Amino acid sequence: MRTPLMPPARPRAQLRHEASWRGMPQERADDPAPHGAHTIVLARWTTSSEGEGNAIGPQGYYVIALALRPTLMRLSTHGHVLHDGPIDRGMVQVTAPATQIEYRAHAPSDFLHIYLSAEYVAQCPDPALAMRTQQAHHACFPFMRDSVIRQLMHVLVEALDSPDPASRACVDAVARAIAARALGIALQPAHSGQPEPGRTPALESWRLQRTVAFIDNHLDQPISLQQLAHAVGLSPTYFAARFRAAVGASPRLFVMRRRIERAKLLLASTQMSMIDVALNVGFRTQSHFTTVFGRQEGATPHQWRMRCANMDDAVSADGLSDAAHDTLRLPEHCAQSGITKQCNAAASS
Repeated sequence: MRTPLMPPARPRAQLRHEASWRGMPQERADDPAPHGAHTIVLARWTTSSEGEGNAIGPQGYYVIALALRPTLMRLSTHGHVLHDGPIDRGMVQVTAPATQIEYRAHAPSDFLHIYLSAEYVAQCPDPALAMRTQQAHHACFPFMRDSVIRQLMHVLVEALDSPDPASRACVDAVARAIAARALGIALQPAHSGQPEPGRTPALESWRLQRTVAFIDNHLDQPISLQQLAHAVGLSPTYFAARFRAAVGASPRLFVMRRRIERAKLLLASTQMSMIDVALNVGFRTQSHFTTVFGRQEGATPHQWRMRCANMDDAVSADGLSDAAHDTLRLPEHCAQSGITKQCNAAASS
């Protein structure tokens, strides 16, 4: 789809941490702009364990939530469930201004929240989109997958993580592009008519949760498609099709991602040897583990562990807590090394 055009915005490239879920950070005392005058505000929200909460979004701002790591979450508004199950890295969700929303996280979570001024959106030169935003008061939309947003997310995170002022100067432009595309997808008119004949229905939420629980409880063992299908009472072929419809990935790929996420947690929070980590997440050999890890994370397990250790050293040297950091680290570089030390490995995502 075509990303709707947005008017240029005043540059703003600072990232802050939210004190509470979807609590948009207030302007600092030394900020020359008046309260509420910012077109875009970026904030990061993380949780190291299970939890739940609710919030009413800020008046006058859309909230675009971008998942920086895989997690498992239930999202609802006024009792209506928007999402209940796995959330992959790069998935995005849009909430209209001043809208109540509730969450329950079943695993550690890491989100980048883009707060986009409704006044700014109303200036969009696309009349169709502008009209739909007027009709979207107090609306919450389900999590979406979009390959363009996923690629833009990597660009945005690298720019936020870069010490180069030139790279950080593009932060707002990329954030605006993500927000504009997410709004364009969420607010596009619903297709009329009956569902496409023969389309496979997604796995029910209770079956999806049972599947993920089975996977997480058996990560140190081989996991077959037959085992997963039997756990939820479906045939292997039908289960695989419905699982893919729900998650957007095959059971085999999803299991592999869970193995690597568990491995990242063990590498960051323990001193296990590489072979022990490999065996604990279901690999029979260290070489196979290293190959798969490198393919998914762009670094060897040893390199990834060293990056985590270096980050912890830097935090200790500065005397700062994770919540005080204004820079964003790529989740694949380090699975919240300062946070994961507080986590139980079984809660890894």
